[in-house]
Amino acid sequence: MKTVIPSWIVPALLLLGLTGCGSGNAGTVSGTVTVDGEPSGGFFVYFDPTDGSAEAIGGAVEDGSYQLTYGRGSDQIPVGEYRVYVTPTDLIDDVPMPKVKLETQYMNRESTTLVKKVEPGTNVIDLDIPSRKGR
Repeated sequence: MKTVIPSWIVPALLLLGLTGCGSGNAGTVSGTVTVDGEPSGGFFVYFDPTDGSAEAIGGAVEDGSYQLTYGRGSDQIPVGEYRVYVTPTDLIDDVPMPKVKLETQYMNRESTTLVKKVEPGTNVIDLDIPSRKGR
């Protein structure tokens, strides 16, 4: 008995192979944290989804660069809108605790005004946080 393959199946499989499976609902996120325009490390960076699901977290190293992880260390962050906030820390290897004081609203998930969108694919999201100068 001869098996007949529909003519549309081969192009469909090729297209699926080129686009990948499931890549449309997640992306990677990296960027640089700056304070008043200057790169600054020693911060945890939190992306708190507006839909209430789990946060994505990254640590800003000495040059301010960060990369988010999600769940059990995945670099694939679900697409969507996120409230973004940072907290100073001394828990990042070889990066001292930042001495600069930030505006309080950027250090708290409830008060942050930073909202960023994660799109499918590679996302470079730089964060410039104002300091509390003279306060």
